[in-house]
Amino acid sequence: MTQIKSILLILLFIISNPLLAQTNYYKMPDGKILSEDIFNKQRTDMIETGNVKVDVETGITRNDSIIKDVKLTFLDPFEKHREKIGTKFEIQKFKNKDGLNYSEDYLNGKPTLINFWATSCGPCVKEFPDLNRIKKQFKNSVNFVAISFDNSSKVENFLKKHKFDFEQITDSGIQLDSLKINAIPMSLLLDKNGKILKVYGGLITDNEKEVIETLKKSL
Repeated sequence: MTQIKSILLILLFIISNPLLAQTNYYKMPDGKILSEDIFNKQRTDMIETGNVKVDVETGITRNDSIIKDVKLTFLDPFEKHREKIGTKFEIQKFKNKDGLNYSEDYLNGKPTLINFWATSCGPCVKEFPDLNRIKKQFKNSVNFVAISFDNSSKVENFLKKHKFDFEQITDSGIQLDSLKINAIPMSLLLDKNGKILKVYGGLITDNEKEVIETLKKSL
């Protein structure tokens, strides 16, 4: 009997306090309304990319539900990488054609230009001639490395039609995700010790003169 009374008291408390029974919903900028579980998962995924800032604003109460407005602010996807200037690029996370991880000192001794690209990225292919021209100027005095999440056979077949005269590191989806590299094309300039000097988001064409000058100073 005592247990039944306790349950009834709890039910009466919930009924008399509707806020405890209210369900939260989230209205996205496109008008789509998400449940709390789905929204929390999507918010985590968006925040982890480093490209989106998610804000939840005061909602509207409707019966037993609260509908909250979600505001998305899209950030510069390359800014988080500029914060790494002065740190050593983690080449040891990547694997060579034999499936072995590179030594952390693999790029030491020469300046390096690293380009991130994909076969499905039109702007990436568009800048191939500019990147090839830079490599032709410096030849073997600079490391020229291209990194893609595409598999080796796809890259090999693609480059039969599109000249890209860099050392190719392929099958790197896991590594690129871990480094939060999710916007391409992007290029890095490293000094002789493998430390990041410059980060260029988008086509390198607009910064070609600066890239050449930086590499010359780093020799």
